[in-house]
Amino acid sequence: LWEVRGGFVMWHLPLALLFSAPVSAYRLARCPVPHASSRHSVLASVLDADEGLETQTRRKRPIPAMVPPSAKTTVEDGWVCGPDSIEPVLQALRNGEFVLLAEDDEEDTAISLILLPQHATAEKLGFLAEHALRPRLVMRPERYARVYNSLHTIVLDNKDLDQPALSISIQAGQPDPSNATHVSATLRALASEEPEFAQFQCPGAVSLSCARSGGLLRRAGATEAAAELSQLCSRSVTLQTPPQSDAQPGTTGAGSTGLGALQATLYESGWDSVKAISTTHGLRYTSTADLIAYLRRTEQLVERVGLPARMPTKHGLFVAHCFRSLVDGIEHIALVKSPPSEDELMPFAGSSRPALVRVHSECCTGDIFSSLRCDCGPQLETALQAIERDGHGVLLYLRGQEGRGIGLGAKIHAYRLQERGFDTLDANTQLGLPVDTREYGTGAQILVALGIHDMRLISNNPKKFSGLTGYGLRIVQRVASATVPNPENIRYLQTKQDRMGHMLGETIRPGLQP
Repeated sequence: LWEVRGGFVMWHLPLALLFSAPVSAYRLARCPVPHASSRHSVLASVLDADEGLETQTRRKRPIPAMVPPSAKTTVEDGWVCGPDSIEPVLQALRNGEFVLLAEDDEEDTAISLILLPQHATAEKLGFLAEHALRPRLVMRPERYARVYNSLHTIVLDNKDLDQPALSISIQAGQPDPSNATHVSATLRALASEEPEFAQFQCPGAVSLSCARSGGLLRRAGATEAAAELSQLCSRSVTLQTPPQSDAQPGTTGAGSTGLGALQATLYESGWDSVKAISTTHGLRYTSTADLIAYLRRTEQLVERVGLPARMPTKHGLFVAHCFRSLVDGIEHIALVKSPPSEDELMPFAGSSRPALVRVHSECCTGDIFSSLRCDCGPQLETALQAIERDGHGVLLYLRGQEGRGIGLGAKIHAYRLQERGFDTLDANTQLGLPVDTREYGTGAQILVALGIHDMRLISNNPKKFSGLTGYGLRIVQRVASATVPNPENIRYLQTKQDRMGHMLGETIRPGLQP
């Protein structure tokens, strides 16, 4: 790509071309230095271009918080390869090996190669050039900001071959057979705990990419997944042995993980390719969906907001506990009914009796406006009545899950499509939206925070059973959530029973037809 900057013509090369034909990571021919003020604008412009590249090479999808089971799914609740796929991948990364990362469980899933930068060598960069598009060094936001803010210490247009080359743009130069070696040295230098940025030269061959703040649970992209893998390796490093004496020059051993990961999208896609490449090259693999399921079980997702308070309602007196999600900032409320407890923050901790629990997804139209198009409002009312009668339970109200997670506006649009003959599932897919994006990891952690271990779950939805297990919770009984259908929601209920597996039992009576 040709560009005129500062009165001079410059040629920018994709990094894939750089690796396939060893173009120099620096300019051998002296060119006048652009004005210093352009340093950050050049960085920003290429960052935009990198984001455009990802858009072209990756298929954007909503966060697969709960990937529907498929023929390949071995475990429910978001797993694709299964929970046992995570630790072997982390161990392979710590050992300096490539790993494969699939995006989801679809047959044409995009695939990435991931490598920790301190293990970069010319041979491994050659492998990348053969199998993948332009690689990028992915960093978490705080690390990326540090590198970005250090640009002013890097001397532009430096030709010193002994210094690592850092840039996210490439300018034309003479072919250089030592290019891959030079780039790998740059990657290892960036992976150090305290990089000496004044020793870097700019421009160079290493493209940088910043993961989104909040990580993989905020954006299910290859960039965020690579950053999470690096971070997970860092957190488990204390369990590992010290680095071996034959570690690559410039590395700092396993302790330098968490500082970034090299990520590149493969030319091939699909699960057949994942398995074939894994077998041929002996690479471990997992998926972005598996990482999300893993993080939801191992990361702290919620924090308590303030102290509990009395909440008198028309159904009885409850105690309200408020929690905030550390992932998206959404606040959730739990209405607790229990005997007096010494620990007001964990009212169920001292009881061996299973609590009666209803985990209710926010429904503005049904809960507030009493819409007859769904059964959400009646389920909320009957659950509160049941918990009041039982005297030992909680209603957990999860906000941000309107319309099975698609949002209020999209839900109303889906209603319009239902008026044209689509059912509640097909209306979502017609809008290009998932059938159900709700996840229950946040709710499960709130229940644990209240001291619940065993529970009687009020639900007709089998997805909630798998979604709430695995967090130290045990469902000892399912309690049906019975409501009375009406002509406006009978087809909706029939669809949930026939196509989503909801256990409605006698709720849909034979005499009431859609």
